[in-house]
Amino acid sequence: MGYELRVVASPADWQAMHGIRRAELFRPDRHGDDIVYNENHPADRDPANVPYVLVLDGVPIGVTRLDRRGAVGVVRLVAVISSEQGKGHGRVLSELIEAEARRFGITRLQVNAHPSAIGYYEKTGWHREEWDPSEMVGLAIDAVQMVKGI
Repeated sequence: MGYELRVVASPADWQAMHGIRRAELFRPDRHGDDIVYNENHPADRDPANVPYVLVLDGVPIGVTRLDRRGAVGVVRLVAVISSEQGKGHGRVLSELIEAEARRFGITRLQVNAHPSAIGYYEKTGWHREEWDPSEMVGLAIDAVQMVKGI
């Protein structure tokens, strides 16, 4: 299998990223109608933040964004399409985003984990630690803050 973690740059990559986020992270059954997905959210275009699409054999199957804050990186909006979940792609995504973070000089990662994903994060070396209570709003209101040294 040929994996690529690609920086979202082309119109096709932006479209794939938005589609995966909508389908997996912003489903009405996950958050109700209170949270509306914004394709033009300024955080996706912030120069300190890098959105990625995970591509397998030319097909986008996952997404994430790495927000760079010096030696700390915040991993956001992690998703693998439902038809590909449970096949190890999340672990690959984790390894690839960690490699990207190290390339930027990041030594510590943080995430607001959805409760359904806590097991995945714990299996990939993350542990629970509160890092910024002010983040616990909107999409992250029910999240569990976790960290990982890399």
